[in-house]
Formats: sequence, structure tokens, C-alpha cells
Amino acid sequence: MPESNRSHKVNKVIERMGRKLNRQMVGSLVACVHCGMCTESCHYVLANPDDPTFAPAYKADQIRKIFKRHFDWTGRFFPWWVKARDLHGEEELEKLKDTVFGKCTNCRRCSLNCPMGVDFATLNRMARGLLVSVGIMPEGVATVSKDQWELGNQMGVLKEDYLETLEWLSDELENEFGDKAARIPIDKMDADVVYAINPREIKYDPRTISDAARIFYLAGENWTMASEGWDMTNFGFFSGDDELGAAVVRRLFEKVIELRGKKLVLSECGHGYRAVRCEGPNWVAMDVPFDMESSVLTMLRYIQEGRIKADKTKNNDPVTFHDSCNNARSCGFFEEPRELLNLVVTDFREMYPNRAENYCCSGGGGAMSMSEYTPLRLK
Repeated sequence: MPESNRSHKVNKVIERMGRKLNRQMVGSLVACVHCGMCTESCHYVLANPDDPTFAPAYKADQIRKIFKRHFDWTGRFFPWWVKARDLHGEEELEKLKDTVFGKCTNCRRCSLNCPMGVDFATLNRMARGLLVSVGIMPEGVATVSKDQWELGNQMGVLKEDYLETLEWLSDELENEFGDKAARIPIDKMDADVVYAINPREIKYDPRTISDAARIFYLAGENWTMASEGWDMTNFGFFSGDDELGAAVVRRLFEKVIELRGKKLVLSECGHGYRAVRCEGPNWVAMDVPFDMESSVLTMLRYIQEGRIKADKTKNNDPVTFHDSCNNARSCGFFEEPRELLNLVVTDFREMYPNRAENYCCSGGGGAMSMSEYTPLRLK
């Protein structure tokens, strides 16, 4: 179709796809042989076995058809042979939105089971970003992304509310220990640890911040929390918006540098850990002058060094562990959580499958913010 006959949004999606393509993406776009090995690896397929549109290869084909029509010579000369497809109107972009946001959590289990090495999650994230660039996205993604752009955190927590919450948590900690040193330090210079959190903690369950503060206090840690740039989650990671992803990570990195912190410790959040530690340095294109680690590693180290004493006989109930897709499958973070659990419980039991083969919890990939897809996600 002539470019002049397409809508502005369709033209922008096609043009932006050309700028986003790299060797990894093109390799995944051309390598699929439709063998079907990915199909039963997908939790959406297992929940909807009679609907072929949930198969990872089918979903990838919705992106692949556009690529072949506009960027691969086979699609330009023989579109009917390679099933290339031109985009005509915005209704097709809306349909693609339902595929890339509503039928996939980017868990990468299908990628692990692909003999050709096709990374569908990378393609899917790119497609999300293309749609976001023209304003086509679930309402929840738009709302949360706006908060993270404008207010610096995905929960829309105002700075004064954040600091006020930390203040009353500090009052409780000081009363509990009878020691002013138990208070949560804010913007302390030259700290050995700068602790960043998930905004859900400050908004919905501040007790998790108190628990971390107790551990740091009892371990004798020289630590601090930042007054700004404290959100370690990243909706640009979910939405495919690399500009937002980079902006969020840069705020975090620049604050640690400003405070001259030696290590950035990241609170519990699978995608946050991956976005900051595994993807962030690439997004912001900088060498990070400090160490980064998950709070799981921090706690494990405290126990191993004797800075925290743990009596696992206090925890005799059976305990299991679900591997986060982002931590485990995408960042290789397998054994450390198990080492820590075995130091603090007496009856740790594996769930199956586990580690790299785990099933997604269906809450990842930003799915919890997309209310229109909630019934499908829960199914």
C-alpha cells in the first residue's frame, strides 16, 4: 500500500520498526521454522489449549508479517509466499495490541524451548514499544508510565508522602530499639549501601521497609535511602519504551553517584532487578561506578559473615520457592535464594518445574496493570 494511503500512526509504527531492528531481533524474525516446540511451553496455551492464536509462533508471526513486508526482500517480492502483510489501518494496530499486551507476559519460557534460538519476548517487547510510541496501549500501562515519567515512581507517590512515611517508620524503629541509630537514614553521603525499593512498599505495605531497616541496623550496616530516585521498578521495561526505561534507571544511578554510595541494593522485585542490574547500564549507555545486588544476596551475605544470626529451627513449616522469570530465566539468579532459604527454614521443598523451566506467575510483564486482560491472566 502506498505510504500516503496509510494512517499517520501506521506509518510511524513501520518507520520506527526499521530503527529498532538489530541483529538479535532480525535473527529471531527470520529463524522460526514453525516446528511447534514452543507451543506447550507457554502457560497461555496450556490455559487455552483449543485456541491456536495463543501459540508463541503464531503471536510472533503477527510481528513477523510486518517485518517481512517492509524490511525483508522475500516479503517485498513474494509476499504471498512468506505470508507478508501490509498494515492498513489503526484497527490492525488495536488487534496487535491485544496480542502483544494481552496474550503474553514476556516470560521467555518459549525462547528457552526454541531449538532455533528465537527470542519471542524480545520481539514482543519491541512490538509493545512500537504501539506505545503512537499511543496505543492498555489504559493501566499509560497511567503508570505517566506517573513514572512525571512523579518519578510508578505508584504516583509524592515526595512529601514518601518522606513522611519514612519519618514515622523511623519513629517506630527508634522506640523499638531505644536507639536513634535505628532510624532510616535519608541522603546519607558515602554510605556503603544505598537501598532502593518497589513503590508498592511505600504505598501499600511499609512494614517491608521497616523489616529491611531492622536487618541493616542489626547488621551494623552503613546505609541510606534516597529522598529522590528511589524507585527500582521500571514500566519502560514492560511497555517497550526504551526512553522511559533509560530515564528511570538514570535517575536511580545518578542519585547513587550523587550520594557517593558504594553499592546499590535492590528490594524484592523480579523485573526491577533485571531492569536495573541487567538491562539498565545498556539503556543509559554508561559504566556504572558502583556495585549492584539483590537484597537476597545482601541477606545471604550477612548470615554467612555472622552479622545476622539466624535460628532456622524457629521456622519448621514447609516452605517452597517460585523462581521469578526475570530473576531466574533471564538473569541466572537460581541458587542464592535457595541457599538463603536453607539457612532460615528446616523444611524447604522445591516446586516443579523450577529454575529456568519455571512457569510464569501470570502477573509479570506489566500484566497486573492491564485490567482489561485480568480474566485471561487469572485463567
